[in-house]
Amino acid sequence: MQENVHSVYSRGDPCGRPSEEGLRMQENEENVHSVYSRGDPHDLPSENHHPTRRIGRHMPTGSKPVKAAQIARQLGCNAIQIFASNPTGWRPPADNPQTSAAFAQAAREYNLVPVVIHAPYLINLASPDELIWDKSIALLTWTLLRAAQLGASYVVFHTGSHRGSGVEAGITRIVEALERILPITPPEVMLLLENDVGAGDSLGHSFEQLAAILHRLPQYADRLGICLDTAHLWGAGHDIGTPTSAYQVLAHFDETIGLSRLKVIHLNDTAMLLGSHRDVHTRLGEGIIGQEGLQTFLRDPRLEHVAILLETPIKTDEHDKEDWEHDKRHFERALALIQKP
Repeated sequence: MQENVHSVYSRGDPCGRPSEEGLRMQENEENVHSVYSRGDPHDLPSENHHPTRRIGRHMPTGSKPVKAAQIARQLGCNAIQIFASNPTGWRPPADNPQTSAAFAQAAREYNLVPVVIHAPYLINLASPDELIWDKSIALLTWTLLRAAQLGASYVVFHTGSHRGSGVEAGITRIVEALERILPITPPEVMLLLENDVGAGDSLGHSFEQLAAILHRLPQYADRLGICLDTAHLWGAGHDIGTPTSAYQVLAHFDETIGLSRLKVIHLNDTAMLLGSHRDVHTRLGEGIIGQEGLQTFLRDPRLEHVAILLETPIKTDEHDKEDWEHDKRHFERALALIQKP
């Protein structure tokens, strides 16, 4: 997450983890506006710039998910990530099948595949607190159900914190929670565990911890996968800043979990030091992750099946509105990093 953030989308990280000091990020309800919104929704860019890779970004919806899908496509995206509910609240919105169906149709029309839903940050399946654990199970279950209505392929969630109970106890709690959630949720939606920076008692910063969860649920191999965040990798001490070290990180992941289980990459830069255990996203080139290493990581041919989603801060103009023209140029920078010459 961005520190001292005022808005999850405008001045801060559109999809980062809140700090221990407080969950202050909120879904922006008003700022999904741009010159694009006044244009023809069918005046879309061609796909010849990235025909084989699925590349997109996390989009603010502002209660207007169809408009968010339109803007994403006009940026050049062919994949999208959104929140299905308030990312820092326990209470999901009322059921709205018409709105969900309209978004699903728009995503299909604009060829935004996959649709990825980021689960709320409050979810903590590793918690030793029974109330928090039960609420987390209920909210993640709801998110998977809503994801199916939205036409999503994946739900990404943070594995959470054991809160002092210990790594093994935390992993066991996650496994037990998933054993409750997966049998009662749509089989067409895959649940992805996101890696963490490893601050405090959080879980998921090591590939071994993620593997321990997956290996204890072999019966759900087709329902569970991994999302890797590049800023989280860096914060946890996985050096992806040089071609050699980036290749070594991929080799470690492949040996520990298997690259076939990797479904989504959250593409972010960061200004935090390697191994700092701090989660602060910056736009590409504005942080300290070596671009040659990042390029090697993203261009590895074994990752052709992986969707890549920006979660970088969206610049705002003098009226505090998203500057989509700037973000389009930033998206083109991401394409140049991902695409092979």
